[in-house]
Amino acid sequence: MKTLQDKTAIITGGSKGIGKSVCLSLSNAGASVLILDVDKINGQNLVDEILSNGNEASFYKMNVANENEWLTFIKFLKEKNISVDILINNAGIWLGKEIHNVTLDEYHQLISINLTGVFLGTKYLTPFLNDAGKNFKYGSTIVNLSSVAGLVGSQLDPLYSMTKGGITTFTKSMAIYYGKKNYPIRINQVHPGIIETDMGAKVSNSRLIQNPNMTEDESNSAGISQTPLGRLGSADEVAKTILFLSSDESSFMTGSSLVVDGGLTAQ
Repeated sequence: MKTLQDKTAIITGGSKGIGKSVCLSLSNAGASVLILDVDKINGQNLVDEILSNGNEASFYKMNVANENEWLTFIKFLKEKNISVDILINNAGIWLGKEIHNVTLDEYHQLISINLTGVFLGTKYLTPFLNDAGKNFKYGSTIVNLSSVAGLVGSQLDPLYSMTKGGITTFTKSMAIYYGKKNYPIRINQVHPGIIETDMGAKVSNSRLIQNPNMTEDESNSAGISQTPLGRLGSADEVAKTILFLSSDESSFMTGSSLVVDGGLTAQ
């Protein structure tokens, strides 16, 4: 069912991992997807895949932490007369280092992508979402990617938890802001657990580095043992939840959090 027919979705960090699955899921639901990422090769490959499926997609090279690049992108949207109905703030990185080993440059990089990128995307695309939302009964939508680390403390990366915790409360605050302004924008968030992606592999590798006596198999098992369902999640499972929040199926939801973690935070 084409629940997103005639809508345009922007997905940051959309070239791989959860972002890639989101692009495929939203495009299969009828949306025209605009992929923003620094990874041009994987981004263009994904565009080709989506086009081969008979759906619409394009790629725009973007560092979400760079304000000048956002300003150039906004100019591009206006010149091309592109309406924006859906924003998925997905771009993020994992540092996974013990805090006494983190340099200030590394800290700034983590903050700039995980938090500043969400701020800039929300700031500059709100006018587009506000305009587009007036054309639909339930408005336009934003979905932010937080994490279970934004709900409970990360065992491996307190700074990652700091950034994802910031997204958690920012999303709630923006829901109130939009509501009081009568902007037709719903904003919600997803909290993935340990997912089988490149970032998930980096989490496992961080566990190995911080526990030198642990084997690779033990590190992988440690991630699984944290999850009551007894397995890691897939990017597709997270993408299905994001599709729900992007569609009118979630029409009375804003400021909400959906946790996709196999029960990790239920403990």
